[in-house]
Amino acid sequence: MSATADSRPYRIPSSLRDLVMLDLLELTGSTTATAELLTMSQPSVSRRYRSVARDLGLARQSDAPLGRRFADAPWIPFLRRGINHHRLTGGVLRVGSGRELEAAFSGVPWAQWIRLGRQQQEQWRPLLSLELLDAIAVEEVPGLSAEEAVSLTLVEVRSARNGAVVLICRRDPLVLEICARLCT
Repeated sequence: MSATADSRPYRIPSSLRDLVMLDLLELTGSTTATAELLTMSQPSVSRRYRSVARDLGLARQSDAPLGRRFADAPWIPFLRRGINHHRLTGGVLRVGSGRELEAAFSGVPWAQWIRLGRQQQEQWRPLLSLELLDAIAVEEVPGLSAEEAVSLTLVEVRSARNGAVVLICRRDPLVLEICARLCT
């Protein structure tokens, strides 16, 4: 059931919480920011990460490329797709951007907002291609290569607080379905 058809906001199922935590660590690069997003304490996130990493044979690699620092195993993308599918069927896009656009998405039932640091904002392309994000919110659309123009969708979202905001979305059928609802 979608978040728009159901009055309850999307909630991460407890059985998926630790796997979602891996993605949030990749996105934020910080146990503190991840703890805030999951409404947990920072020590709890650190402890949970160590436990999950031990159970799944993962190791934190600070020098690895963005998106592959906390959970870089060949099977992680398969888990991520399943978790994303669950969230997307709930009608919720994972949207990231900087603090300046956060107000445009607070309380929006179709968006799981992720505040990105400057490094993550600059490297939004791999965050979309690794399916860590469904969309990046921007006020100005950056130049896109021909290949990117084919693999991404631009959606303009009206915000009372920020005027028009553009979502650069990955082309996933469920992402596109949610975007189509935003445009109507």
